Amino acid sequence: MHRQLCTIELVSEGHAERCPGETCPFWDHECALGRVEHELDHRPEIAGVLLELRRELELGREIEVAAAQLRLAEALEPDEPAA
Repeated sequence: MHRQLCTIELVSEGHAERCPGETCPFWDHECALGRVEHELDHRPEIAGVLLELRRELELGREIEVAAAQLRLAEALEPDEPAA
């Protein structure tokens, strides 16, 4: 089976390994992020947070849902204009 390049690695870092498939926490019979790939293309900061979360989970770290939601919310906040 051919696996495409990892969406969040590609968007966040500009290069990527092949999709890890079933070992990825974002895998649900297919890449769950594939459904929002077009939106991630314009939000590399979000892809970066998702990639950080994936890597932490792959290392066996526990992540509280509320903490993950907070990290995503912070990444979604618009940048404040310079004073």
